[in-house]
Amino acid sequence: MSAPESTAATKRPAPKRGESDPDDVATRQRVLDATIACILELGFYRSSTNEIARRAGVTWGVIQHYFGTRERLMVAVLQNGFHQFIEVVEGVHLEGDTVRERMGELVDMFADFYARPEYLADLQVLLSMDRDPRTSAEVRETMRDVAAKSNVHVRRLLREALGSAATTPDLLDTVFLVVRGFGLSQQLLDTMSYDAPAPKRDRVARQRRLLADLLVPLVEHLGGPEAP
Repeated sequence: MSAPESTAATKRPAPKRGESDPDDVATRQRVLDATIACILELGFYRSSTNEIARRAGVTWGVIQHYFGTRERLMVAVLQNGFHQFIEVVEGVHLEGDTVRERMGELVDMFADFYARPEYLADLQVLLSMDRDPRTSAEVRETMRDVAAKSNVHVRRLLREALGSAATTPDLLDTVFLVVRGFGLSQQLLDTMSYDAPAPKRDRVARQRRLLADLLVPLVEHLGGPEAP
């Protein structure tokens, strides 16, 4: 009787209804990570399913099981990246007492995300698949879904940073575009180091502070004397 009891005790329980199998989640994420690494090193079009499978340590059949096709795998990469963005902005609040402090927090938060190498992979997938008739509809649906889930948090953070100036028409969108572009440009400068006009040492920290300092006077002016 003891042997069967031992076997039963060591057998991993099946996931409950509505739960994901941890092994499935880990394997799926390993394939996504391998795909991102391939895109960053080889580019979107040269990232073959065979190379992705090799890097992930699985067979093409395993990738098919989780994703179906290469196109669906690439859409999953895009979804994975932008769901990470939702996690970054969801439930976070800016805690600075002044416009300068809050603007510094905002720049750091968004620049950290958009300066990630993974974002360059997401961008390659987005630009390539949005132009492909086979995948453009699904990519655009993904982007609309992400926007619907993240916009409320992004705009809340922008309002927290800008204070009373947030009522200025188009200011929220403009500040977001500026900070997003700054984060992406930092990533490009790291990728194309020969194009960097400033020394690398502490460059990112210095330039982030300068960006915040450039925005603060505008925000304080637009917010008027009541601006916090």
